Amino acid sequence: MEPSSVPVLKRRSRPPVPKRDVEDNFDHSKFTAKRGKSRTKPSASGTKGRPSNETQNVRSNIVGRVERHRNAGGHMRRCICRWIMTYGRWLDPYEFVMSYNDGQGCPICRVKFRSEDSQSDHFDMHGKEFAIFARDGDRRVTRYAFRLEIKYLPRYSRMSIRIENDSNAVLVLRSVYLLQLDKRLDATLGGPLRMAPGYTYEIDHTIEHCIPNHVYTVILVATVACSRVELIEQYHVQMLKSTKIVGKPLKMDILPYHHIPDYLIAIYKNNFEHSNNFNRLAMLCLENLRQFIKQGLTPTNYIEQLRLLNMIEDYDLQTIFSTYTIHNALVSPAEQNRRYIISVDQFQVAPAMLEIDGYVRITVQRSSGPRGAILEYVNGYIDAISEDDIVVTMQQPVRFHLPCKVEFPLNRTQYKLEYNALNLISRIDLEKFLFTKSLPKKKKPVRQTEFRWFQPTIANNREQMTAIRNIINMTSFPAPYVLFGPPGTGKTSTIVEAVLQIWKNQPKASVLVAASSNLACDEVTKRLRQFIPEEEIFRFFSRSCERNIDNIDIGILEISNLATGIYEVPSYEHVYRCRITVSTVTNCGRFAQAHINSTFFDYVFIDECGSAKEVSALVPIAGVCTEGPKIQASVILAGDPKQLGPVVRTEYLKQTVHNTSLLDRLMSQGIYKRHKGQYNPLVITKLLDNYRSHGALIHYSNEWFYDGELRACAAPDLADWAVGWSYLPNPVFPIIMHSVVGVTRMDRQCLSSYNKEEARCVLHYIQKILSDGINDRQIREEDIGVITPYSKQVSYLRHGCRNYGWENVEVGSTEQYQGREKPIMILSTVRSQRDHVGFLSNSKRLNVAITRARALMIIVGNPDTLQRDPHWYRLLRYISDNQGVRGVEFQPKQPDIDLSGQPFSYAMEEEDFA
Repeated sequence: MEPSSVPVLKRRSRPPVPKRDVEDNFDHSKFTAKRGKSRTKPSASGTKGRPSNETQNVRSNIVGRVERHRNAGGHMRRCICRWIMTYGRWLDPYEFVMSYNDGQGCPICRVKFRSEDSQSDHFDMHGKEFAIFARDGDRRVTRYAFRLEIKYLPRYSRMSIRIENDSNAVLVLRSVYLLQLDKRLDATLGGPLRMAPGYTYEIDHTIEHCIPNHVYTVILVATVACSRVELIEQYHVQMLKSTKIVGKPLKMDILPYHHIPDYLIAIYKNNFEHSNNFNRLAMLCLENLRQFIKQGLTPTNYIEQLRLLNMIEDYDLQTIFSTYTIHNALVSPAEQNRRYIISVDQFQVAPAMLEIDGYVRITVQRSSGPRGAILEYVNGYIDAISEDDIVVTMQQPVRFHLPCKVEFPLNRTQYKLEYNALNLISRIDLEKFLFTKSLPKKKKPVRQTEFRWFQPTIANNREQMTAIRNIINMTSFPAPYVLFGPPGTGKTSTIVEAVLQIWKNQPKASVLVAASSNLACDEVTKRLRQFIPEEEIFRFFSRSCERNIDNIDIGILEISNLATGIYEVPSYEHVYRCRITVSTVTNCGRFAQAHINSTFFDYVFIDECGSAKEVSALVPIAGVCTEGPKIQASVILAGDPKQLGPVVRTEYLKQTVHNTSLLDRLMSQGIYKRHKGQYNPLVITKLLDNYRSHGALIHYSNEWFYDGELRACAAPDLADWAVGWSYLPNPVFPIIMHSVVGVTRMDRQCLSSYNKEEARCVLHYIQKILSDGINDRQIREEDIGVITPYSKQVSYLRHGCRNYGWENVEVGSTEQYQGREKPIMILSTVRSQRDHVGFLSNSKRLNVAITRARALMIIVGNPDTLQRDPHWYRLLRYISDNQGVRGVEFQPKQPDIDLSGQPFSYAMEEEDFA
């Protein structure tokens, strides 16, 4: 067997942390705190069997104490594992029989030491964190073989290392090393251990001092059973500080079920058309819906209209999820306890909308009696989704050999919080708050005009300074203040600076920062933490975030309710003690649910407000900073109405205000509307300086979306380094349109499109850039982003990147990249040889896709198909005029229809979201 034939281990799906924030009829209390139940643990000698009585007694006592301490606030400290790399190598016979713990050489490199000095020199060469060096013939394995979970018990100076075989191969674990503070590798495993797929083993290792935030290195050495293939896997481990959350936890009211009325269901089933079979309520509701479309949102119909539209979306999704029910399902057990596999081919309808962490219910007929069948219901959640299978984790074992029914109920928590927000917001004066026609006369003088900036670049940006001054001085109160931030203009920096100035200059003020995604929240938190003491800032995570805890920055975890490594409900004292709180838009609804004092927050920032439904934007406002008819806090809405708006899947709702964000609606009317080419700076500020991209990369969007007002201000070392690359058709124009005449194919399972020819072209560019670099600049995998609007093309390209070992080349949809950037972006359009471009005709989606790159943009697609849309025609004409085309030649041809100045039509938009 040659070194090149080292097997690439297929990764098994990770068992997730159980979710508890679920529907009322889901009992998640049966889940344990651990991620899955451990199997019988081998003895210290490495042989299988039951631990000795003495060891068993010690372990049971420790576990009992740890559980009690964790419930009281937590002394057990979780360590966050950052997987680094896995190497596979072919061992010669001498290396294969050599002892792994002989202490005479480096256990990783197999280098023999002649003296202590040579040993010290060799270990110094590995570096502070013991970096693994590849030998000749070593091959980087694209998937890790093991999964680690490490916890530290300070009272017993003991580190618990839980190792699971996460591959589909039988592995022989030969050594486990822990790098100590004195750069000494401690062997923690007594002897070789054979581990079948899914097998779990726990090691208790005594360590005198475990320092928070210190990076420990754990190295696993294993061989693939019945072969001479050795695997070396390295992890970097950091221990959390385990900040206690003390006091009375938030007590949240139970959210009402919010039943969808029968008359609305009847209208929905009749496709919102008139029927003589409708009762009086249905007739009245249908007439109201028609009037609402004509009127738009007004103070008088605001609550009723948003509630009806939200119920339509709610019921539509419930209907879609009900079609995923499988009767007489075949459920196969996985190796781990309580985990089961459901093959995709059992679905009558492609389960395109199922997501990880979604609910699942399995109904089993336990027995039958004179009164009928006795049914057993087992609840769980989706653990992993692949093209062929769905892996679920259940609360208790399922009798899979019996006939069963599998259902996937919709998680309605978001909708319940939105209904609650509508109930609370209905008490305030909507005309003054959300339909303001004129600014009220200020009774209070301006608080402050001079500032000492935390971020020096703010002092050179007139628009940012204006926005911060007006935000702090509440110039628009009680109406919201709007921060209009085109791509790369420093919207997040402006929000961060405004929060910092409030924190510094108003010692008694408290701030709530909400964003649509956890990534956006983490970015804001990371920037704020550079200046604000950790005891004054709190990152509030939802329970579902515990699943991805290993991917969250440790500095953010330490100031959050995940500080112990396990989700904890924050206490009232903890929330009131911190002056700055950051959470997602939906999770902010928990504060209203827990009756947090409505006068506590003085400012509420909502970032990426342009991508949220209007009713969703009310969640962090209603009940959080409103009390009865009064508005207690100044609200700041930040976003860009020219980028992607709310994700609405129901065709009827796309024609209603449900498809418009609060930010977009406000900017089109009243005091926010542009007058004589200018915005009123007391209520809205448009940022103009682009600090992200090369001028050529923002030129098109600037001309067609931002009135030509943006200024290219990016630093040359950030944006100009790709200019002059030999592969550019025009050396001074860092955009490539690579013309490919591919074939658009549709996947039969997810009903999404993909294009193999374009995928090959994308992978070719990635390979060339990574291997050759650009202008003598070495490009990292993290520097390249791939964006494509079709979910199937996303998975197809991710699979291709994994096959090449490019684990850090990120592939995502347009929605996933909104608000983000990369030095190099590659766009695969997929659409080819069709009469129209489908939902690619959404100009907002195009604007997002072409403004993510800093230095280089590569577009791969069929220009003959793309230019059938006027938005794409203008872009292709711009690139063609600048000689930026490669591949198959094409001639720009203007489409018959020009949509200049017209709103985007959704008539031909497809139901395909990544």
